[in-house]
Order: sequence, then C-alpha cells, then structure tokens
Amino acid sequence: MWKKIRSGFMFVVACVASPCCTPIIVPIGLALLAGTPFAVWASTHLGWVYGGLTLLSVASLVMALRWLGQKSASKGSKPKTTIKPVQEINHP
Repeated sequence: MWKKIRSGFMFVVACVASPCCTPIIVPIGLALLAGTPFAVWASTHLGWVYGGLTLLSVASLVMALRWLGQKSASKGSKPKTTIKPVQEINHP
C-alpha cells in the first residue's frame, strides 16, 4: 500500500513540476512570495528555476515509475514453477 501511495505522490509532483505547468505556477508562486528574498532571487535567476523544476519533474517521474514497477516483497516468495506428482498409468 505504501509503495502505491508514494509512487502516486511522485506522479503528482512530476505533473505539477512539468514544463507545461511551470509557466503558470512560477508567476503565481512569485506573486505569493512577493517581497521575500526568495522571490527576489527566483526572479533574477528565472532560467535556473525553470530548469530546476524540469529536472525535478523528470527525477520524480523516474522514481514513480521505478517504485510502481517494484514487486512487493511482503507477499512472500512463491516458486515460479510448481512440481506436480506424476501418476503412472498401467497399460495391459
């Protein structure tokens, strides 16, 4: 259950930080943080902010796919092949 939750969370982070959403999110974030030192730094280094968000999006997408693809170890290890008893048939 935890793996599904964390992979879902990372998919949300990947979608929010994706390059198609950053032109909307960054100006809203700068408007909300207006007057703070972070907003001043982010507005002067806007290219680095967009690049960092793109990197965050790619990294979180990779982590989400990796976590989603992991098999659960808590289910126990089951053998892939099962050995069935062979029944002999007597022919006259």
